[in-house]
Amino acid sequence: MLPKNGIILIDKPAGMTSHDVVNHLRRKLKTRRIGHTGILDPNATGLLIMLIERGTLLSSWLIGMPKRYVARFAFGSSTDTYDADGEITGQFDPGQVGREEFGKLIPRFMGEIEQKIPPYSATKRQGKKFYKLARKGSQFNPGLKVVEIENIQILDFAWPEVAFDIQCSSGTYIRSLAFQMGEELGCGGHLKILRRIEVGPFHLSEAVGLSDLLESADPFGFIRPLKEALPMLPGVRIKEQYRGAVLGGRPLVKKFFENDAYRGSGGELSLLLDHDEKVLALARLNMNWRTADKLSPTEIMGTYLRVIDEGHIRDK
Repeated sequence: MLPKNGIILIDKPAGMTSHDVVNHLRRKLKTRRIGHTGILDPNATGLLIMLIERGTLLSSWLIGMPKRYVARFAFGSSTDTYDADGEITGQFDPGQVGREEFGKLIPRFMGEIEQKIPPYSATKRQGKKFYKLARKGSQFNPGLKVVEIENIQILDFAWPEVAFDIQCSSGTYIRSLAFQMGEELGCGGHLKILRRIEVGPFHLSEAVGLSDLLESADPFGFIRPLKEALPMLPGVRIKEQYRGAVLGGRPLVKKFFENDAYRGSGGELSLLLDHDEKVLALARLNMNWRTADKLSPTEIMGTYLRVIDEGHIRDK
């Protein structure tokens, strides 16, 4: 059976890189055209959104989605990787810190903040990944990056360990939060446990365990249609006779659309759908449909961002 186009929500186990998951799926689904929307460190677990076949064409719109994690930080020691996998670079007496006192630290890490990029990370400089430079013993300054922390909630306080629920922008290093909190407290800190529970509108409860998928007799049954990849976008129906015109990238004129298909206010990203609810293209519609009755059938209604053709199945 040939793979379908779509997405799979995977619960990544510990001890495996995100690329390991890609390789497992490539073998199981018998296709190399598989990607994901955001790396999880090897010992982190949780939600990975996998893109299958033409699902990879939506990566640009999925990669930047906000994330949510549950994490446990350990204070009293720092490591070179900022997490429990690294070599200890400093050990300190964490002292006695109460929950109320610790809570006063959290506002300093809310909103838009500057993070120290971990030296052992996949961030690149001049085409070279930091972790490769660090493993060679190269001396370099990883620098800072700006991220946004929407919310930090304490789930469990058992000093010197604290568990959190963290909502943040894409690209946030949770281990950098642990390291920098430890710096602020003067006792060092590192990430002990990390689990990703949300990516944009998707929740871990919707995901399938990797081992369950790999052992399944019907792994293709876990592939979700592309319409579900961007559920926040309106779906706009294209008349069947103009399906080929849309796939060919012809200008998006009024006559292509079903009557009353679009009720947006203009300027909205939309999924152009065929009669089988397959995604034909991603487009920005620039006209208010409430005024469309006054327009000619050849009036241009929007512009393409990407032609997808979800209904296409490769020959081999």
